[in-house]
Amino acid sequence: MDPEGQVLLYGVLDVWIHQALNLPNMDTFSEGLRRCITICKPCINTLSKVDVEKSIHSDPYACVILKGATVARTQVISNSLSPQWNEHFEIPVAHTVSDVIVVVKDNDIMGAQFIGQVQIQAESILSKGIERQTFSLIGKDNKPLKPDVQIEISIKYISVADDPSYKNGICAGPEYKGVPKTYFPLRKGGRVTLYQDAHVPDGCLPSFELQNGLKFEHGKCWEDIFNAIVDARHLVYIAGWSIYTKIKLLRGERQEKIPSSDKTLGELLKSKAEQETARVLLLVWDDKTSHSVIGNVSFNLGFNV
Repeated sequence: MDPEGQVLLYGVLDVWIHQALNLPNMDTFSEGLRRCITICKPCINTLSKVDVEKSIHSDPYACVILKGATVARTQVISNSLSPQWNEHFEIPVAHTVSDVIVVVKDNDIMGAQFIGQVQIQAESILSKGIERQTFSLIGKDNKPLKPDVQIEISIKYISVADDPSYKNGICAGPEYKGVPKTYFPLRKGGRVTLYQDAHVPDGCLPSFELQNGLKFEHGKCWEDIFNAIVDARHLVYIAGWSIYTKIKLLRGERQEKIPSSDKTLGELLKSKAEQETARVLLLVWDDKTSHSVIGNVSFNLGFNV
């Protein structure tokens, strides 16, 4: 544990979010309107089909947050001040944190409203966990809400060293079926190349030996991408969060010796597509919140293939 109270959680957080009790009603405007209509009901014939007697309450849900990132979220329970979620999450973690935060919010049509939260010391989770414990919710001002405003949760930490899926190493044993709970099944014959950096000049990084006397060779990511595009015979398929088409992949001496090395990534892909020697496909993250801003202005790749 470091001086700031942070500990490394490396494994799985097994979280149950059971229920909340006596939450404040965040839909006060809607509830006030309902009461007004109830009082005026005899005078308003047009509201005869409206269930004005039904109270309007918050629509709460809960989130688990690590270092500002939401790593789990319950469903929304409509019109309830004491929601029972009873939801279970197995959250893979590799986070150095001081607290695990559980936040309760109201799902409102104008956006989520903060109701309250509880901060649980990561050190206590690491050492003994939490077995179905009730916590008082804290408001935005870091002051407790009413004493009976509570949330009930359980948290258990399983270190990667104790997880049977990982503790014996990758692909250990004949019964190994791959990383558990992944979307696609384990397949053989694939190849993944790991890189220290995008570009590593010769002699920049120290060499080290592997098993059986082999030596690890530091790869050159950008140079390998350049060669793969140039040498492709059937398909160029690039998938990623974003693609910066103006980057030049080759640097230094290699740029002077290799033809077409002064081309940007965009120019290189265009050229490959125009030659019709290989099909060029790009798969870029297309969530609207990632590429759109107010006024529907979108950022585009800068070229079409």
